[in-house]
Amino acid sequence: MTKSLTRKTIIWKPEYNINEIIIDKEHKQLFDLAQKALEINLVENSSKEKTKLKEIISQLFLYTKTHFANEQSFMKKIYYPDFDNHLILHKTMIAKLTSLIKDLNTLSMYEIESKLYSFIEEYFLKHIILEDKKIHLWNTPLSNLKHNFGWKDVYSVNNETIDKDHKILFEIAKEAFEVVESPKRIEKIRTIIKKLYVYMNKHFEGEEKFMEKINYPKLDEHKIYHKEIIENLNSFIKKLPTMNIEIFEKELARIIDLSLLQHIIQEDRKIVKWKQNSRL
Repeated sequence: MTKSLTRKTIIWKPEYNINEIIIDKEHKQLFDLAQKALEINLVENSSKEKTKLKEIISQLFLYTKTHFANEQSFMKKIYYPDFDNHLILHKTMIAKLTSLIKDLNTLSMYEIESKLYSFIEEYFLKHIILEDKKIHLWNTPLSNLKHNFGWKDVYSVNNETIDKDHKILFEIAKEAFEVVESPKRIEKIRTIIKKLYVYMNKHFEGEEKFMEKINYPKLDEHKIYHKEIIENLNSFIKKLPTMNIEIFEKELARIIDLSLLQHIIQEDRKIVKWKQNSRL
């Protein structure tokens, strides 16, 4: 008896853009190739469909290598300071795709689909949102970062309470950007950041209670993410008195854009999605 596969989808979303046109275009192409693989009418032990899937995964592998080479050239061009660490991440992802290709003949169609989906969801998507965004922040003038900073509807996780808290967090952070030049500017900014710290703790506490209530299976893992974000913000507050104001503003944009925003897109949506699926 054959085993039909659960339909999975990998869809590019506007919030995945890092606002570097060529890199965004290549990221979207990678998503399109991955989705093309998942859209094959997969039935376990179908040699014809398995051959098609191998071809598409091979295309994905080659395009990923091309994209990484282009991204590395771009990082060198802008003198990106974290180039070496980013290169290691690229090599790790290529190794994972290489391993998947080597195992294709020994894996069932169901296993291939699951591993491919996991790779895109857990590795490639997280890499785009977290690591590639750092490249964009490094290459973007502070004036542009401040102008574009703030809550956007695409950040919604479709849960009224959680979305409301996220909006407030963005509003508090934006207050720090809007403090005008004055002898007490640093003091005012520090007060606002502490306000952000307090509200973030309150939000995370409420979110963790919500996860407990719905028996969310990744509660412990999610708590670790919360702890890391709070520790990063606490460390930032301690360094504030000695920070150059421009470095401070870029660092604040990084914390919000990478820590909080990445957390919203990558992790908080999983909570809401799991709750919705558990009702079915």
